[in-house]
Amino acid sequence: MLRTAGRVLIVTGMVLGTVLPGSVAQAAPVAPQGTVPGLDVSEWQGAKVNWKKIADDGAKFVIIRATRGVSPVDGDPNAYVDKYFAINREGARANGLIQGAYHFASPHRSDGASQADFFINNGGGWTRDGKSLPGALDMERDPYASLPKVQGVRQDCYNLTPQQMIDWIKSFSQRYFVRTGRYPFIYSNQSWWKNCTASAKEPNGTAAFNLTNPLWVANYKEKVTAPAMPGGFDKYTIWQFWNGDDKPRFPGDQNLFPGTYKQLVAFAKKSDKPVAYVGVKGKAGKLRRGKNATYAIQVGNGGPDASGKVTVYVKLPKGVKHRKVWTKACKRTSYGLKCVWSNLKDDQLVKFNYGVKVTNSLKVGAKPVLKLSVNAPGVLDPYKKNNTAQVKAKVTR
Repeated sequence: MLRTAGRVLIVTGMVLGTVLPGSVAQAAPVAPQGTVPGLDVSEWQGAKVNWKKIADDGAKFVIIRATRGVSPVDGDPNAYVDKYFAINREGARANGLIQGAYHFASPHRSDGASQADFFINNGGGWTRDGKSLPGALDMERDPYASLPKVQGVRQDCYNLTPQQMIDWIKSFSQRYFVRTGRYPFIYSNQSWWKNCTASAKEPNGTAAFNLTNPLWVANYKEKVTAPAMPGGFDKYTIWQFWNGDDKPRFPGDQNLFPGTYKQLVAFAKKSDKPVAYVGVKGKAGKLRRGKNATYAIQVGNGGPDASGKVTVYVKLPKGVKHRKVWTKACKRTSYGLKCVWSNLKDDQLVKFNYGVKVTNSLKVGAKPVLKLSVNAPGVLDPYKKNNTAQVKAKVTR
């Protein structure tokens, strides 16, 4: 994954060294029949990657480096957004490739959650469009990191203990999940994972992410049969099987998905937590002193998933009293109403009226505010701004 001008650094546990252009006579191996071929690229491939040719040559997916570290202000001179990420993303998508992004981790510089935010904010997020892979967290040795030798920890593990490393990855992974609804890929190799996450109970590496995070495994082989797996993982989702410069099928590193294209698209669409755009709004009828009035309230789910349990809270303003509500979903409370639906389907809209009494304590010209809020704890709601609303109207005679 790491590259420098004129050479490729191979940093998995299987191979360690350099592959100079032209030093290997035979062409690089290719993804075998029955798998989906892909690639990963970064700015080392330059600004003029020929995405049409890549698509014509059979690539179906790509993972593009987006970020590293948090920002230059955190003290990391290598922190950045990849300067060709945007143009590569645009070119890949325009030519029909399913596209993902990766973040090169700097665990010694800042916490995992902060780096996840930086990654998402700079193109590393996920959308359920069938064209986006979840983001990837690149966990491997950084040959550019200048770290002092510290007794009891390894430099290639960023001078963190295995438990500290596991906690750092969890911090990144959980923040990414909360913000996108997907757990990120973990990119690593057998050797680094063992060295940096193993314990007495798990001597080959932690299994803490086996049930949540898809694995992008790095293991370079001339015969593309099966990769050497990091300890604790039962399966992989993507295999980076070659990173040499010896006439590869695609620019950058060679990858495969071990299934069909249809299965890859299904994986791209899959959410680890249901996604629903739940919102509430209202409209006030005429508010006249001493008279009855009606609020019209709507609760909706814009999908794409069902919402699960939805609770709406309706808080009355001072001077406006409860009278009647025309739905069995709502119960009277000290503050107004609490309304509960067990589930709202995709694109379902619920409407109901709330009858109130405007008391004489409110002066003509007053603008009482009915406050609405909605809670759907079982789903990820990217548009939380729609979870609250205020209904204002002027009191008249």
